[in-house]
Amino acid sequence: MRSKRLSAALFGAATVLASTGLVTPAGAAPEAGAVQGADFNGDGYADSVVGVYRGDIDDKKSAGYLHVLYGGSSGAGSFTTSVSQDSPGVPGTSEKNDSFGSSVETADVDGDGFTDVVVGAPGEDVGSDPAATGHGSVVVLYGSSSGYFERGRTIAQGTAGSGAGASLAVGDFTQDGSVDVAVGLPHGEFGEVTLRPGPLTEDKPLTHLLDTGFGGTSGRLAAGDFDGNGKTDLAISSYSNDYSRTTLWRWNGSALQEYWKSPATGYGIAAGDFDGDSVDDLALGHCLIIAEADRPTGACGPDELAKGGKVRVLYGGGGAEGFGTRNHTFSQDTPGVAGTAEEADNFGIKLAAGDLNGDGRDDLVAGTPSEAIGTADRAGSATVLTSGPDGLLDASGTAKSTAWHQDSTGVPGTPEVNDEFGSALALGDYDGDGDGDVTVGVYNENSTEYEQSLSTGGVWTLPNGVGTGSKALTARLFGLRGALYYGQVLGR
Repeated sequence: MRSKRLSAALFGAATVLASTGLVTPAGAAPEAGAVQGADFNGDGYADSVVGVYRGDIDDKKSAGYLHVLYGGSSGAGSFTTSVSQDSPGVPGTSEKNDSFGSSVETADVDGDGFTDVVVGAPGEDVGSDPAATGHGSVVVLYGSSSGYFERGRTIAQGTAGSGAGASLAVGDFTQDGSVDVAVGLPHGEFGEVTLRPGPLTEDKPLTHLLDTGFGGTSGRLAAGDFDGNGKTDLAISSYSNDYSRTTLWRWNGSALQEYWKSPATGYGIAAGDFDGDSVDDLALGHCLIIAEADRPTGACGPDELAKGGKVRVLYGGGGAEGFGTRNHTFSQDTPGVAGTAEEADNFGIKLAAGDLNGDGRDDLVAGTPSEAIGTADRAGSATVLTSGPDGLLDASGTAKSTAWHQDSTGVPGTPEVNDEFGSALALGDYDGDGDGDVTVGVYNENSTEYEQSLSTGGVWTLPNGVGTGSKALTARLFGLRGALYYGQVLGR
């Protein structure tokens, strides 16, 4: 086995960026503890992590790696580091097309007070048989006071061709006090979701405690307490060429069991308490119904809102039977939603939820990466929707929102064709002021139209969800080499 080292492709990433003004100013850090967002080093500031799954390690194309943007009083990116399967303590070895970092979830899986990272590598091959490839694997990297991930464990591996780790969700789904991982396996056209039960500090097999009974994609996954019983449930939104479906699952004592379903699918999904009733709600972004027979159900809301994409929000409350009986559907043609609905905008195709203003309710950020800004087609935008007592729309059906893009006041950069601002989203209190901040992926930044050149992409930060004080953190700024599509995957 090769010795583990930081590849030349990542040179310059593990630095304090004094030349860019991103050094954390002197001053007292907030107390570690109840931090909104991941805190890998326990310093009281949330951290962000970019899954550079198309990143090259030396000559190994798309081996993939993580780039960690640590928080500080100046926000995300106060200092950074890169982690690959060639890094000390990380299981495996970087190989061509592993796609390490295709999916990234965060949780304190070992209960030591430091957030850990769960990483999917759906292209990973297991074993030496050249005819058996694409098994996929899931790795957990344990946080520590140093902030560097020097200890990890492979927690799941798929069968040949299953692509395990294409999607992930973390939570105590089995209600035993340990964090579990729901793992998506795409299987080409015939996907499934299965469960890797905790504790994630021990070797355990990938088990089928979840029988979804459908094909299609590996599912977009989210964890939340949707029935209000104080336990973590799993939401799965998937589709195939013939049908679409969103389902909710909860533990019945021996397996996860479906208790709610809809023919709608969300290309992006997010769980959050948007109305402040202490029960999680579910947002389906760019909501669609594929089967003709299911379309009259209205599961995605009014057809007139479909132009350019719409978001369907299903509110929890009233137990399992009451989930979704109260709902909102909105598009860029809804009063109060910034922008104008246009064909192929893909409004809401990416979503993230969190409390941006400290009022105890989660707000929603909707990415619209295909939106034109001026004459720049697919330059992209991100819309911050502020919640209220009734949720994301008030009693009159009006939203409160602001759209941000590279032509907004205070936001660095210039909108260019195919930037796709809003191609990934995450929230956390990166500057420690008590309110949430937004990181926005712009994975095609610094590339011409569909040119797959190296070192493309970036992450923009919006402190408290506004443009003032925002920063542009690009692969080129960090000196990363071999960083294709940086910002397409953000940990959550």
